Amino acid sequence: MLVCLSLCLIGCLAAGCQKTLQKYTQEVYGAFDTVIQITAYAENQAQFDELAQLAEDELLRLSQLYDIYTPYQGVQGLYQLNQQAGQGPVKLEPEALDLLEFGQDCFRLTEGRVNVATGAVLSIWHDLRLEAGQNPDQARLPRQEELEAAAEHCRMEDLIVDRQAGTAELRDPKMRLDVGAVAKGYAVQQVTETLEEAGYRDFILSAGGNVQAQGTPPDRDNWTVGVQSPEEPGKLVAAIEVSDMAVVTSGGYERFYTVEGRQYHHIVDPSTLYPAERMLSATVICPEGGLADCLSTALFLTEPQEALEFVRTIPNARAVLTTLDGEILDSAGLLGPDRLE
Repeated sequence: MLVCLSLCLIGCLAAGCQKTLQKYTQEVYGAFDTVIQITAYAENQAQFDELAQLAEDELLRLSQLYDIYTPYQGVQGLYQLNQQAGQGPVKLEPEALDLLEFGQDCFRLTEGRVNVATGAVLSIWHDLRLEAGQNPDQARLPRQEELEAAAEHCRMEDLIVDRQAGTAELRDPKMRLDVGAVAKGYAVQQVTETLEEAGYRDFILSAGGNVQAQGTPPDRDNWTVGVQSPEEPGKLVAAIEVSDMAVVTSGGYERFYTVEGRQYHHIVDPSTLYPAERMLSATVICPEGGLADCLSTALFLTEPQEALEFVRTIPNARAVLTTLDGEILDSAGLLGPDRLE
């Protein structure tokens, strides 16, 4: 989900907040097909560099494990699992198994709306989007029968994870995984935990619509995360105060292609096998980035009122939705008439 969130990036490291701090920011390229921004306040460049290097190393490592399109030397991840579908159990790195089990949890939580086993369908749309990028005049839609045939190979029960053996298996040889609905948010959450274990406390990670804001700024109680309007680039629909929270947005307004004047985005509705047409964007605020990523996709695939009712059943989760007619809905009822807190 390459959705831009505007951020008010103010942060500090846990140690030495009484001292004079400076804001440092570093961008990471090459992980999860997006620009990732790491921001914190630190006493000096060296202190910040240690945090940023640890975050960058972990983000790149997880990106390689979760990549379904490119193999990496010495990496046993989801690419290898997809390539060996129907050929028995495949040995995977523990972090890849963690993501698959999380994907299974998301499937159950969202009653199948978020399904990492739908790669056979999503790959059809992915390939056509790439073709359209190279030859816009020849952009085309998939055949319905092609989509329906692929949908026969998207059964979650055909994904088997054996934690004790350290393996996963796709029992259907035509099955493919696509973890785009959960991978970035889950990875940012894992990197956040790694940084905290290393002693860092106050920082922000922003990865293309997946934001994790930890701790507090030196002069405020919270960070402000701005949610971008899906209709007017550069304009915000909400400014949300957060601490120790993830803010994740799903929307179809940045990754799409055009056929005969109509845009077709990348978030496919499993009930129609076509890009969803239920709302313009769905933002979720909750403590865990993986869950926020999962829920934002699920809500985007759900009618607005049903989405509000569903997110209210999830502890510590809040949603801000933009409907097809531009109405802003807040599950917590905290946004005022100007849509900004």
